[in-house]
Amino acid sequence: MALNMQRKWNEKNVNLKLLTARIGDFFKEHRFEAIKGKTPTGYQILAEDSPTFKLLGYVSVTIEGNPDSFVVKLELCERKKRSRLSPFLLNMFGGGYFFLQELKSDDAWMKLEKVFWQHVENVILHLPNTVK
Repeated sequence: MALNMQRKWNEKNVNLKLLTARIGDFFKEHRFEAIKGKTPTGYQILAEDSPTFKLLGYVSVTIEGNPDSFVVKLELCERKKRSRLSPFLLNMFGGGYFFLQELKSDDAWMKLEKVFWQHVENVILHLPNTVK
């Protein structure tokens, strides 16, 4: 299961390589281990192991399109399947700890989404017309 969200921008004339670098800065600021690279359709950043955002999985960000029309997609790719048992059954069998970890991860994800999109909006506000 993956949790994801994407946003699209039009008529910004943004240098997507520069945008990717600025988004990478966000992950550095929050002490993620991150790598970024070029894909056939744009750019991608993979990030994990932040002491600030304790997630059960890793974050994938893709930037696709062209300078005037592009999409930024934020996705949480989980390493393991979520439990399908009810919290009551999990608790009976000692799985309460795992359920609690999932709840904490969900909370961290919601917080990450909020600050991530604020960062991206701010970066794009400062990058119009950066394509030469």
